[in-house]
Amino acid sequence: MNLTDIQLCADFFHVNYLKTFYLVITYNENSFILLGEKANFPHLMGIQNNTYRSHGYNRPQYLFNDIIGRNPISTSIIPNHISPNSKMYKKALNFTKSTDIFWKNSGPLTLNYNPSLSSTKLNNVDILLTDINTGYMLGWVSNNKISVNANITMEKYCICTWIDESAGIQQSKEKYMPHQDVELIRFVFAFDNTSKLIRKKEYIYDRTHKKSILKSCARNNCNLLIDTANACHYKEIAVTEGIPCKINGVQF
Repeated sequence: MNLTDIQLCADFFHVNYLKTFYLVITYNENSFILLGEKANFPHLMGIQNNTYRSHGYNRPQYLFNDIIGRNPISTSIIPNHISPNSKMYKKALNFTKSTDIFWKNSGPLTLNYNPSLSSTKLNNVDILLTDINTGYMLGWVSNNKISVNANITMEKYCICTWIDESAGIQQSKEKYMPHQDVELIRFVFAFDNTSKLIRKKEYIYDRTHKKSILKSCARNNCNLLIDTANACHYKEIAVTEGIPCKINGVQF
């Protein structure tokens, strides 16, 4: 792996996070507007801010511009050979699969991440979209509240971290779940830079999926938040299958 691989990741980031934004709606009737900012890209690739600043990049978006523009980059920032043991290697390896969380998610959960409840810390993450089967995770931080009019305010979230635990054990894939409030992804809508809907997905969970999710919540002492219309189905499974989990704050 070398600079070319990071450039390909930058191309992917530009198309899928800068020129595309997402609306995710959960079965708990919450919704999130998700997008990217140029300044987030170096961090997503595991490039430390002191590294690029010491080489003249006062702002991370300037480094992104040089990467995507195919301009020369110091090998002190991106080595000619990126070690398989490095953070950068792991961050870049499957980054072009990161949107699978939206479209090919076999265990689609949203964590309302509260670092005070977790022994495994994530910095500056408010929402963590996960696939508990592949181990892919995308972290998002609240970026700005936009006033639409005098009565309506919309909050947007920017991508801030990409975690790939696909090679890990199940515990690694669920390592940020313990003690968190968890919601189920229901709808994903993708829009282009003119706000035209370009793709959509609805997640529907059969009994096997529901049972698997409840077992995951039980393993990690999570609180599953879900609307009244669907909560009864999960409660019935928890009781009949003897799964000691918490649903909407009630222990079963």
